[in-house]
Amino acid sequence: MSLGIEEDNKKTDEHILVCLSAAPSNKKIIDTAAKMANALQARFTALYVRTGTKSEDLDKEKLEEHIRYAENLGAEIVMTHGENIPVQIVEYARLSNVTKIVIGQSNARRNHFFSKVTLTEKLIEIVPDIDIHIIPDTVKTGNYQKRSFTWYMEKPSAKDYFLTVFIFAVCTLIGLLFQKLDFTDTNIVTIYILGVLLTSIVTDGYLCSVAGSFLSVFLFCFFLTEPRMSFQTYAVGYPVTFLIMLISSVLTGALAAKLKTHAKLSAQLAFRTQILFDTDRLLQKAKGEIEILDVTCTQLLRLLNRNITAYVVENGALSEGKLFSGEEKEDAEDFLTPEELKIARWAYENRQRAGASTHHFPQAKCLYLAIRSGNNVYGVIGIPLQKETLDSFEYSILLSVINECALAMENAQNAMEKEKNAVIAKNEQLRADLLRAISHDLRTPLCSISGNADMLLSNSERLDEATKHQIYTDIYDDSEWLIGVVENLLSITRLNDGRLKFKFTDQLLDEVIAEALRHISRKHDDYKIVTDCEELVLARMDVRLIIQVLVNLIDNAIKYTPPGTVISIRGTKTDGKAQISVEDNGPGIPEEMKPHIFQMFYTGKTTVADSHRSLGLGLALCHSIIESHDGTLILTDHDPHGCNFTFTLPLSEVTLNE
Repeated sequence: MSLGIEEDNKKTDEHILVCLSAAPSNKKIIDTAAKMANALQARFTALYVRTGTKSEDLDKEKLEEHIRYAENLGAEIVMTHGENIPVQIVEYARLSNVTKIVIGQSNARRNHFFSKVTLTEKLIEIVPDIDIHIIPDTVKTGNYQKRSFTWYMEKPSAKDYFLTVFIFAVCTLIGLLFQKLDFTDTNIVTIYILGVLLTSIVTDGYLCSVAGSFLSVFLFCFFLTEPRMSFQTYAVGYPVTFLIMLISSVLTGALAAKLKTHAKLSAQLAFRTQILFDTDRLLQKAKGEIEILDVTCTQLLRLLNRNITAYVVENGALSEGKLFSGEEKEDAEDFLTPEELKIARWAYENRQRAGASTHHFPQAKCLYLAIRSGNNVYGVIGIPLQKETLDSFEYSILLSVINECALAMENAQNAMEKEKNAVIAKNEQLRADLLRAISHDLRTPLCSISGNADMLLSNSERLDEATKHQIYTDIYDDSEWLIGVVENLLSITRLNDGRLKFKFTDQLLDEVIAEALRHISRKHDDYKIVTDCEELVLARMDVRLIIQVLVNLIDNAIKYTPPGTVISIRGTKTDGKAQISVEDNGPGIPEEMKPHIFQMFYTGKTTVADSHRSLGLGLALCHSIIESHDGTLILTDHDPHGCNFTFTLPLSEVTLNE
């Protein structure tokens, strides 16, 4: 059993690397590597090393075909750059824990001792610890010949020729000046080598650098050695000087041109890597699918320097497109036509790329890629390909950005679903609390009303007047309590649903407090209620709801304090607002309960003075009503003991007409 487990672990650690090229046999090599990866259940990577030479442009179409083929077989496409291809392959293999390298063996053979070592021979030499599988080249087409060095050389432009001639003309003039100043020939040779370096920097390719090397020897020999205007020389050592100068110039020019090419590739790679980092950072901050799509398209606009069209999925269908334009403003009608929309919808429905450069609708103006994660599609992005196609490296970066976008949209959707589920769970909890409260807490007053009514119906003639009066009183108190509970429940439900209509008017605080005292329970006779209100304090309020707040706060003080408690109601004008406080000198509220007292259905463990248990709706309703009035409701301790509920209301502006 343990051997089987070890074998499975070994399989999962395998990593197959196949090397990509434009050779016709490369498809067979990729196919062999894919079969090996499937058999070993291994990670599968296809690597291409960019050298920055013209050969990449000449063989671009064939290379793109092989990259697509590897991608379809499940390979992860990786591109790196460097002049020494074997070293780049080895570096990546070691950093990525590659266990097997699959590469093709060309039919080319070394013809003489000084022939260049082949790629496979170099790999075997520098990585003896990695298995290298060499696939023989059995393609007998004969039409694919490795092109000569001169074929790959980039043809200079007229500008490059002019700059080369101008630079060495200036170098010759400086050399003549140095001779007049009796400078040594070493200084003059240095000037020409500097000219070769400048030529490599300001021109493209290698030809001008190599030509400049020969031109520098020619000019030095013709203009700056005795006899002048002749290729003959009197000095014995000058031929050696010419040879060393030529070799130095050629090496200097070639190295400068290579450094320039690789610096350009490094700059492109750094820019695209920075785009990926910026995209990841911005997508983490983005909220909602629209903002995520905007960030993605903006970054693609920077990366590809071409217009981007985007479609987002809304209510299970693809929305109308949006065009993101760069410096070259183009009419949206060019890319957002009904025909283009149909192709984008096809890409959305079939979860495949379509449009330009594909087999599906190749006549389209744009290449359409679905933003998808698994089986979920969140939108479609279109890239215009009328002027030039995307190379493999651009395409791989494009896919990375789109995958980041899909992941961000999936996370946003999951967060939205989580929030919805939390709201549903909270509503279910509130519903459960309400059912519990109705089933348990309302049963006591209902049973009391039912029992007292039954007693009156059955034994009315045998009860004295005092007993009947007490029974009537109990029935009235229980029904009033039930009416208050139902009123609070209806009010808070309408308030939370947004169905409660407010009728704001200007009211005097002392009149509102007096009206509220007429609606409190009859049990206030056992308590001492004191009012203290400033005169002419006019506040903006829905008087019906504010009276309900005051009634709840006063009844709350009566309910949780013993008879004889002093309840004070104060109305003042404080800090530009109307302020009302209801305070008592009862036992107060424990510290652990204070953070929860304004939560719906929270009752705590406080013992109620009467037989009715609170449903925990009154303070929650008061808090919501005061917030709807742009006020605040807070609880503070009353010195030396007790509670003080204080709420504020906006003052009304009074206009006096003289």
